[in-house]
Amino acid sequence: MKKRIIIIASVVVFIIFAIYNLGFQIGDMKIGKQNDEIQTDQRYDLENSEFTKNYLRSDGVSVINLWASWCKPCVEEMPIFENLKKEFPDCKFAMLSIDKDENDLREGIRKHKITNDITFQNRNYRKAIRNFLENKDSKSLTYTEIVPITYFIKNGKVIKKIEGSIDYNEVATIIKSLK
Repeated sequence: MKKRIIIIASVVVFIIFAIYNLGFQIGDMKIGKQNDEIQTDQRYDLENSEFTKNYLRSDGVSVINLWASWCKPCVEEMPIFENLKKEFPDCKFAMLSIDKDENDLREGIRKHKITNDITFQNRNYRKAIRNFLENKDSKSLTYTEIVPITYFIKNGKVIKKIEGSIDYNEVATIIKSLK
């Protein structure tokens, strides 16, 4: 009898421990420890995002760069974007991280002195933004995890995309051609 009670108690403790450490959600209620993953919610419509207000409803050219804190080529091209911002002050530049861990992202932004990361203000719209950039249906559940990717937007439409590292002269030429 004692053995059975010990086994049942152990199972109960294990379940409670697992629920707390893994966390789960019922409706809008979160139970247990939540990880540091940046949450995205497919209920958020891109139309209501700061991204739409600041980069899609712009008369000029917007350049959006998908990056990640763990991506060496992404980090290496950050100074190029800083120089492009100076040369083209009328162009809007934004960095959107695909990092899933908020702590890694915050550390990457701090370490690499990234000044225009739109990830946090648009965290609930990240999925919708990425679907828009890739011209996918808003209900799409898959998109590439390849970075860096740079998108050029004019009049609310993606005009050009560069996959992989950028070249200063190439990007400058594209921006000039879109003006």
